[in-house]
Amino acid sequence: MSDINPSTDDGTIKEALYPPLTYSATSRAILGQKTQISAQAIREQVDRRISQLEEEIRVLKTHRNLVADTSPLPAEILSNIFIILRELFDKSTGDYHGASWARVARVCRHWRAVALDCPALWSNLLFVSPENTEMMLQQSKNTPLTVKFSGNPVRYHDVLCKIMSQTGRLRNLEMKSSYSNTAIDFPKVLSNFTTAPILEKLVLGGVPGKCGFLPDNFLQDGAPSLRRLELTPFAVCWDRLPISSTLTHLRLQNIAPNRPLRNAFLQSMAKLLRLESLELSECLPWSGNVSQPSRSLPISLPSLRILELQDSAAELCQFFWAAQIPKEARVDIEVGDANLQSVSLGPIFSALKTSWVLCQDTESVSDVDGSLARHEIWDLRVVDSTSRRVKCWFKDHEPPPLSNDNHPPANFVISSKTSRGASVSTLLTAIAEHFDISSLHSLKIASMDRITPEAIALFQGLAQLNTVSIWYNHATLKKFLRALKKDGVDPGTPSFPLLRSVYLQGIDFDEEGTGDSEVAVRELIKALEHREEVCSIDELFLTLCINFSEGDWVYLRGSLPEAIQIHWDGDEDMREPSDHGGECDCCGSDWYEDAMYDGMHDYDYW
Repeated sequence: MSDINPSTDDGTIKEALYPPLTYSATSRAILGQKTQISAQAIREQVDRRISQLEEEIRVLKTHRNLVADTSPLPAEILSNIFIILRELFDKSTGDYHGASWARVARVCRHWRAVALDCPALWSNLLFVSPENTEMMLQQSKNTPLTVKFSGNPVRYHDVLCKIMSQTGRLRNLEMKSSYSNTAIDFPKVLSNFTTAPILEKLVLGGVPGKCGFLPDNFLQDGAPSLRRLELTPFAVCWDRLPISSTLTHLRLQNIAPNRPLRNAFLQSMAKLLRLESLELSECLPWSGNVSQPSRSLPISLPSLRILELQDSAAELCQFFWAAQIPKEARVDIEVGDANLQSVSLGPIFSALKTSWVLCQDTESVSDVDGSLARHEIWDLRVVDSTSRRVKCWFKDHEPPPLSNDNHPPANFVISSKTSRGASVSTLLTAIAEHFDISSLHSLKIASMDRITPEAIALFQGLAQLNTVSIWYNHATLKKFLRALKKDGVDPGTPSFPLLRSVYLQGIDFDEEGTGDSEVAVRELIKALEHREEVCSIDELFLTLCINFSEGDWVYLRGSLPEAIQIHWDGDEDMREPSDHGGECDCCGSDWYEDAMYDGMHDYDYW
């Protein structure tokens, strides 16, 4: 049954649908017209009126924006604010996040006009899509460009070529491929890259396992403003490199057999009086049959603060014999030879000793046994990363906390590149023979490499060593505990005479998989009890240990004197013998392509 009252007339219904509000006269005329006209004509009238009203709304909103607090700002100030905003977003990770600043061009017509009329705002090119990159290139007009590309080189090949054709505008250029199987075609992309008058930073990255090449005419007319040059990994052709006196950072990773000639290398290095950081991998001249090259052409690098070299022992020796390294520099060398022994590392340390102190006052530099007396090691750490590595912090330099082996960086690092290279024990022996370790205060061994008892014995007579940390390797802990129970340098004196703190982290107390951690705990107790009889240890720390239970803790705590402070983090990581694998967590990333201003589309801005 219908609820509509049949007595309701059309006028009442019309009043309900179109209440007498404050419509304009034009709108009321359309709504209230009595003449009978076609539906098509009515729609046309309505559409025209809607367009008129929308234009009125747009004008009113524009007027509303004009009285906002930011509207009186001059275009120059607003442009600088936009640039600061872009710089903040540039620090975020990825082009998609970094492109969010472009939303300022969507706020209002005034902001859009200011943004599009500010070339510097678009000069830091982003690679959200080839179309947007090309739009930014056009909007940047003639301003200096900053290019940081890490994407699909095939998708962006054409736009990269357009960018590289404007070499006179390039200030900072970084190009790397994010695809492991697709390298950038540098000879084509850089085919016109013959000169770069304002280029300050050049970073080119090849694909690991694939050799990157530079075109024959690469920067043949020079780059007079270049300060940073990085090519990794590349077929480095020394004669084509833009080596100039302006360089402050040089990083080269060579994966080709070609090397520079010795004289050409020395002549290039002699120009680099401003060089602060030098990182060379397989780039040093071949040594030939020269055991101690002439010092007639020494390299003086007075500004050098970071030196990282990866090469064979003979090439490293040749470099150090021909170089002068400031005492302020930190040195990191990776020796690539296989089966190196301590005696084989001796020439490297001898050359380094001469190189590192040559530009200082040479009086009283070396002690009677020829060790690097000025370089007293205060903190020494053995760590496993991509290679066997020993890090040393010198006296009067603040070492990092035990949980951080990188910041501040070590003063001296030596490592062995291959699994067949020098062992950790060999590296430690060479350091003890050529450096002064008598002032060593802290020793950390965080390596899965086998440490020999002889290597442990290098430290057990040190009179200032007060902290020993052993991570991950129970076999190393066992050798340390045996050494702890032995006599020191003289019969009846304790080994590690000043030792007060022992840190154990990640130690598996059932490393042999017997299901019985009590044996390892008992060994620890016996060593510390023996130590109590001669020279007590004050602190013992156990963190993130494996197969160490609360029962082991109670047993350990109850067996040792109360004078020893024992700190356990309470972490019970009990594992079966087959549970020693690892897990890898993967994380996704959000994509924000819609954040980028699309210059190809005309938005309805207010």
